[in-house]
Amino acid sequence: MNLFKPLFVTVFIFLSAIAHAGIDIKPIQHPIDAWYENKMAEETVSTTADMRNITNEARVKWDSEMNIVYKRLMKRLNSTQQVALRKAQQQWLKYRDTEGKAISEIISSQQGTIHQLTGTNLGMQLVRSRALNLLAYEQEFSK
Repeated sequence: MNLFKPLFVTVFIFLSAIAHAGIDIKPIQHPIDAWYENKMAEETVSTTADMRNITNEARVKWDSEMNIVYKRLMKRLNSTQQVALRKAQQQWLKYRDTEGKAISEIISSQQGTIHQLTGTNLGMQLVRSRALNLLAYEQEFSK
């Protein structure tokens, strides 16, 4: 018996119903990402220096978010889990610092301000990624 066709029809009907109902399904966007997109889209942002300042501010926001989630998660974990997370975080901080130096040497030292913006963005993405990883741990723990 071929189950593919009935399954396909069911999914198609469901998606059609959503489309006709006017339901807009969007991926969840973190508030810091929304803030960053809005700031970068402002008309007053016209130079790479402006963009670097916003990107650096986003990195600071992500760093703060990472620390908040880390502390919140540590309170929920048992002692063995806390030791594992603490060690991982300490190693990640060393990685962040080492990677930051590499970004500075390889990318940001290139001629032209666009390379500096790229380096700033890569540094922000490092911290953003870790914060989102910790959020994912927290969500898994809550299940």
